[in-house]
Amino acid sequence: MKQRIYRWALALVTMNNWILYGLLFSLFFAKAFFTLDPDFGWHLSSGEYILQHGIPSHDIYSYTASNFSWIHHEWLADTIGAMVYHLVGGFTVLAVLYALLWTVAIWLVARTTKARLLVLFAGVTMVPFSGVRAITWTIVFSAVMIAIYRAKDTRLRVVLPFLILLWANMHGSFVVGLAYIGWQLARDRTTASLGVFVVSVLASCVTPYGPGMYVEIVRTMFDTTLRSRIQEWRSFGVKVDIGIVVGMWAGLLIMAKGAWWRKFLRFESLLAIMMLSSVRHAPVFTLFALATIVEQLQSLVIPVQTLRDRGAKKMVVALVMLSVVACVLFGCFALRYASIDREQPYPQTIAGYLRQHPCEGNVFAEYNYGGYLIWKVPSQKLYIDGRMPSWRLGNKSYMDDYIRVLNETDFQRQEFQRYDIRCAVVRPSLQIAKQLQESGWRIVSREEGSSIVLYER
Repeated sequence: MKQRIYRWALALVTMNNWILYGLLFSLFFAKAFFTLDPDFGWHLSSGEYILQHGIPSHDIYSYTASNFSWIHHEWLADTIGAMVYHLVGGFTVLAVLYALLWTVAIWLVARTTKARLLVLFAGVTMVPFSGVRAITWTIVFSAVMIAIYRAKDTRLRVVLPFLILLWANMHGSFVVGLAYIGWQLARDRTTASLGVFVVSVLASCVTPYGPGMYVEIVRTMFDTTLRSRIQEWRSFGVKVDIGIVVGMWAGLLIMAKGAWWRKFLRFESLLAIMMLSSVRHAPVFTLFALATIVEQLQSLVIPVQTLRDRGAKKMVVALVMLSVVACVLFGCFALRYASIDREQPYPQTIAGYLRQHPCEGNVFAEYNYGGYLIWKVPSQKLYIDGRMPSWRLGNKSYMDDYIRVLNETDFQRQEFQRYDIRCAVVRPSLQIAKQLQESGWRIVSREEGSSIVLYER
């Protein structure tokens, strides 16, 4: 019986590829289909706008930033998303596509290993960051780049500038790709690597904004307020599951031969620092770390007599059981917000009310509802939405003003008068809601089963 348990444990570790990637696809699809990212609405709307009118040069969704030069670094991804949504099959097909992209990315970096339970665990830790979200393209392009550098045929690297060209028009995270090419240049120090890097940098400027694309990237990278204001950007937000991946990555490197400082002089070390600075970098670190883990496992030699030892077998069984339990627990935790009604956290009823009874003035809505209302009530511009946390015009910070409106009565009245704001979509528990009630604003619509209210003056 004990021998049978050991064989079952080994079978789980080396599970069939179809089972492994079928499980990963199912998890990524569940996350994509049963949850709705707060920014999905404005991404879809911007893709629709681009298909009809071309790429906008200024903000088109707010009444506060109409003069702001919007550098839309995700313009191509949004256009593709809108085409899939309207021409192929709506949100379901988008969920399938994005789940497939996450699954293929993991396959590209881990396809050579037989330690498939470990790959499953790494994939599970990435599920919370997945969904129909722009970060998907970061993962896909990173995986392709890793595969190119791991390939024996170095001639494949001539593809990298074309990859950066596409990436630069899909998402501002292309700077991760440029950093990786630069890292490889520092290692190789060859003329060919230098040529690839230079051409890749030039290719990144071939966008509708030219080199101006870097303006938005620099603005976001050096906005330290994001770490405290936006959940996804928070510092030191790494959880237990990602910590385990870090432990496996570091442990295998320690076991490798060579000086310790050389072992950790790796691109993933830079990503680990970035991950501590902002948790949104966690899936990128995990992907690169997984590639290194796979590489180190292939070079790890375990003596045959150790595998025959009874104590070692018990340890293997225990580790496998713990890994399975961890996959189940972390997988369930990743899907804790999944719902058949994926729009449940958003103001659905209020959006319907505003479509039928347009606000006589402008609408103020909480930051997390902006993207949804842009999608559902396109006729109403908003005070702020998910594109704008780092936007500044002169001395004006749109996010600073938004926070002041929420918390300062005098400033709220000043801004509401300035922009003729006559409707507000907020939770009654906020300070601004109490101020509005005291000023005589009335509730005209309320979400059932949710604490979101539409106030009207």
